[in-house]
Amino acid sequence: MAAHAMSANTLVAKLGGVAVNKAATGAKKSACFTGGAAVPRASVRSAARVNATVRAAVSLPDGVTVEKMGKDVFNTSYYPKGEDTDNSRKPWVVIDAAGLRLGRLSTLVATYLRGGNVGTYSPSMNMGTYVVVVNASQVVVSGKKFEDKLYKRHETGRPGSMKEESFKMLQARIPERIVEKAVRGMLPKNRKGRELFTQLKVYGSEEHPHAAQNPIDVTAEVKELCYSSGMKSA
Repeated sequence: MAAHAMSANTLVAKLGGVAVNKAATGAKKSACFTGGAAVPRASVRSAARVNATVRAAVSLPDGVTVEKMGKDVFNTSYYPKGEDTDNSRKPWVVIDAAGLRLGRLSTLVATYLRGGNVGTYSPSMNMGTYVVVVNASQVVVSGKKFEDKLYKRHETGRPGSMKEESFKMLQARIPERIVEKAVRGMLPKNRKGRELFTQLKVYGSEEHPHAAQNPIDVTAEVKELCYSSGMKSA
């Protein structure tokens, strides 16, 4: 019982192997009620010397002590702030998808949406850009996927009455859906992924209504990343 009372009224910190009672003032008074022994003054003085040594070694700012740590002065790593993720400050980029492979294009679009191409990227923050994809109807696939790749959906939103549609048929009906499905599958499966998906604008033709945002054309950069030295673009 006395041991529990002692630990509840005193805070003991170990600095350099020395047990320091931070509530040194009034320690003798509390010992009368808890049955504990007061910390010797020699230990308190030793701890003070350790504090002074540590303060001199790490060059702590004025007003910050080892016992009362305020701002993290040791960790200087960059972390994005709220203004860094403001949607009104995000740039816009446009990509011409004509002749580009669906998979390689989608990985780069997802990278732009998440902000993985910038030095300030942080996985937990939305550091990406708005991406406009035009000519989605001219996206190509490799091998026999043009005929064999299937897209499945449930008309009622419930199991049953499943509909299948080939890549060829969906490209003729809703070409934007192909790029949207591919990119959405490469984004995080959580609230952040749903937020990032709203920054993607896909259009089947070359026209788009986002000229007022002055999007930057990064098609050349995307083509260079889409095709390695041993591949030829369409």
